[in-house]
Amino acid sequence: MDYFRDLLFIHAFQVVPGPLYNRVSMDLRESANILFYEVVLRKETPWEHLRDRVYPSLARYLSHKSISPAKPKGVVVSLFFQDRFYLLEASEFMEVYRKIEKMDSGAFHTRVDEWLAEPEAQEKPPAGRREEYRRDLPAIPPKIPQGNG
Repeated sequence: MDYFRDLLFIHAFQVVPGPLYNRVSMDLRESANILFYEVVLRKETPWEHLRDRVYPSLARYLSHKSISPAKPKGVVVSLFFQDRFYLLEASEFMEVYRKIEKMDSGAFHTRVDEWLAEPEAQEKPPAGRREEYRRDLPAIPPKIPQGNG
């Protein structure tokens, strides 16, 4: 099912070389009130990762921002792949999901409702990779500089 990348890429309204991303995204933010959602897509990332992790997470994020996940307006998905960024309107990103999963709008709305009802999943690092944040360690309070006096 590797064709999902091509389907995402052809729905991009702009392809940006990596070093220009900050400038292009800043221009878009300044010209319109646009919200960005960034997704990293590696060569080895399967469709199932996007289907089961990225799309539900995006739906919950949009809902928290009071934006309809089924018809998000004013949201751009920045899809990072290799040395490029593919900018897609979030509505197009969602449409790709519908196409790949062969869903009509009713089934898609049901799926979005399911995503919104799910608790936020906690991802575990892949085997052999260290966890960057250890929940079992106590927080260390910041050091407050003492004045001389």
